[in-house]
Amino acid sequence: MSIKRLFCALLIISMFSSYSIFAQMKGESPIEQEQNLMQEFQKSISSQSTQQLQSLPLGNSIDPAFYRIGPSDILSLSIYPINPYPLIITVTPSVSIVIPRFGEINLYGKTLQQAQDSIDKFLQSRNPELKATLTLQKARNCLINIKGNVIFPTIYTVPASFQISTAINYANKVDAQTIPAAQYSSITKYNEQIRESERIFNQSKFSPIAYYFTRNIVLLHNDGTSQNVDIEKSKALDNPEYNPYIREGDEIIVPYEVDHYPTISIAGEVNRPITLPYKENDSLSLLLKFGYGFTPEADFSNILLYQDGETKRLEFNAKGEYIGADMPLESGCVLVVGKKTAKPQKSVATVSVQGEVNHPGVYVINDEKTTLTDIVDLAGGFTPKAHLPLARIYRFASTIEYVMDPRRKINETFQYSNLTLEDTTRFMLDMDYPKNVVSCDFVEIFTNNNKNLNPRLQNGDIIYVPSQPSQVYVFGQVVNPGYIDYVPNKSMEYYIAKAGGYANGAQKSRARIIRGRNLIWVESNDQTFVYAGDNVYVPREPDIPMALQIQRYATIATLIGTGMAMISLLISILR
Repeated sequence: MSIKRLFCALLIISMFSSYSIFAQMKGESPIEQEQNLMQEFQKSISSQSTQQLQSLPLGNSIDPAFYRIGPSDILSLSIYPINPYPLIITVTPSVSIVIPRFGEINLYGKTLQQAQDSIDKFLQSRNPELKATLTLQKARNCLINIKGNVIFPTIYTVPASFQISTAINYANKVDAQTIPAAQYSSITKYNEQIRESERIFNQSKFSPIAYYFTRNIVLLHNDGTSQNVDIEKSKALDNPEYNPYIREGDEIIVPYEVDHYPTISIAGEVNRPITLPYKENDSLSLLLKFGYGFTPEADFSNILLYQDGETKRLEFNAKGEYIGADMPLESGCVLVVGKKTAKPQKSVATVSVQGEVNHPGVYVINDEKTTLTDIVDLAGGFTPKAHLPLARIYRFASTIEYVMDPRRKINETFQYSNLTLEDTTRFMLDMDYPKNVVSCDFVEIFTNNNKNLNPRLQNGDIIYVPSQPSQVYVFGQVVNPGYIDYVPNKSMEYYIAKAGGYANGAQKSRARIIRGRNLIWVESNDQTFVYAGDNVYVPREPDIPMALQIQRYATIATLIGTGMAMISLLISILR
């Protein structure tokens, strides 16, 4: 630290010396020399401070009319015209600042805007031509205590630029790397429940679930005063008065949810249908603000307010602006924004036919009425290369949802099943990898002319008819695993023999054909043939630990011994 101070002193002396020499050459007065030196010094300090502050968090963008100055705030002060370069000033523990050549100004209890007004008044008392510009360069850090309904209630050090809502979000921040797995799992389940409720009510345009804490947070200050924090009102009106910036020693009490309390609601064609706790002096204009504007489908001639058992139609112009008088609201009121009558829409359903057909492309269908054979006829039928055993119809869901907890759907489906514990692994595999295909067999439909299996097509279906593969893949415990040339009407044993036969350790009874069309495992017999594109798999003998084998043999021996003893006992009794 002493080396740094010595270096700074030498730097200032060298700057002063160079300016003195330059000033003598130019004939500058001592006052001009001092001003020039101060300007260069402030440039240097400002540059260093900016570099140091770029990596620090700010929190919220501040409103000078509401941000209260405190100890260790770093301010930037410019005084025109004598000192246009900013002075970097740190607020003292007594909440005052010292302006070089002018003196000390007490800023205790003042906002940033009030501080600038005070500095202007102070400077103009010395020189009416002076004008000050004051900005916050860096917010101080404050110790605050967050209690109640947050995930991590404790004492935090956060910038004074944080509003109460930001501090609460900070206390609810979850880091999977730093919390126990059980707690992280519990938080994930809670978030998934919230997301599921939002999904259910998303299309209903109504949200009956209210969060009590958002309008009833208690803020205790060090000076003995307190304040009710209304996050919803602050955001709707863009007013930090109801969601203030934190101060030193603030105690934030986030209330837990209560069972019954008065509410107000806005529903229908608004951007945010919501139910909120009712507060005294809530008005119609504020409730409209809570909806965050209307959707494009809103019917401005059909907006109704239900209050005190009465229904009132509200007057809005074509721009969605309320043209009536504002009115106070009572608890339990509901504002419903109607929806425009939808114009009849004639949708066109299409399917795509790809692969080995004579005229591949996109075709218009009668949704859920046109059949597979109908569309194949439109496509000109199959080419000679078409391989029907591998043909399929792809059908995808219209929406794909992201699930925070991947086990949720599995557990919900398994919850009331009669499956045993041993079934869970295969059940989870089936649930994790659903097939986006239509159940149909092209061979049965087109070769065997089984019209009962002819599926009806839906909009977006993709029909794919591949060309015939020329090989079958054999793998597992065979001598020479790999691709084998396909020969029609051959069983699994033929292809295993072509692969060199069974290798040592092969479990012949568990060898299976894996169908290329749907990856179904099929047992082999003389009437079951391998198709081109199928796979043949020969598994190994299970690798059972020696201790488990001994237990198995011991159990078998015990059963045999017990059986022989029972037989011997029966023989002796019968004699």
